[in-house]
This record gives sequence, C-alpha cells and structure tokens, in this order.
Amino acid sequence: MSRTSRLYELMMKRETMRLRQKADALGGLVGDQTRLSDLDAKLAELIVENSQDRGTQTVSALRSQAFYGREMAEQREFAQNRLEFLGREIETAQMQLAQSKQKEKMLEERAAQERRLLAQDALDLADKLRPAQKIERKL
Repeated sequence: MSRTSRLYELMMKRETMRLRQKADALGGLVGDQTRLSDLDAKLAELIVENSQDRGTQTVSALRSQAFYGREMAEQREFAQNRLEFLGREIETAQMQLAQSKQKEKMLEERAAQERRLLAQDALDLADKLRPAQKIERKL
C-alpha cells in the first residue's frame, strides 16, 4: 500500500469517526426536542385546565390560580423558545452530518482510485519484468 493510499484510508477513518460523533450529537438533540415537545404539550393542557372557571372561589384560591397560571405560562414560553432553538440546532447538525458523509464518500473514492492506480502500476511492472516468451511454430 502506498503512502498516499494509506493516508486516504486514515483520513477516511477519521471522517467516519467524526460522522459517528455528529450522528450521536444529532440523536441527542432530537431526543431533547422530543422530551421538550412532550413537556410543552403537558404545560398547554395544565394552562387550559387552570384557566377553567371553577365557580365561586376564595381570595387565596384565586391568587394561587393566578400565580400558577403565570408560572406555567413562563415555563411554556421557555419551552417554546428552547424548541425553536433546538429546531435550528438540528438543522445545522443535519447539514454538518450531510457534509461529513459527502467528505467521507469523496475520500473513499480517492482511496479506491489510489488502490486501482497502485494495482495497475504493479501489473505494468510485472509485465515489464516478465521475460519475453518465444513462440515456436510447427510446420
């Protein structure tokens, strides 16, 4: 194996490792997004439940309802902002993953081309070093 061929092989392996790391990071982001969207849905349900009219209530019950309503609204706003941020992060991670895959494919093609050239050079050298055969004719 030539030095160039070996170099391409090593570069391809390094890119494969980076590709796995990026795929793992993307999986983590998607998992976070899923958990956060579940939390957002639960908060939406709680806000609707909290805002329902329960008839006559005491002052402390009204204060409590207002306080928890504000807290849930803040938490939901935080969750929605975080979901938006995660959406952008996932898009960026997907683009980087695609670029990494493309780079790995390109390096793989170059390594294969280098191996083919090396094999062809070896065949050419073998043909060149092979003694010429005499062709005998029988009459």
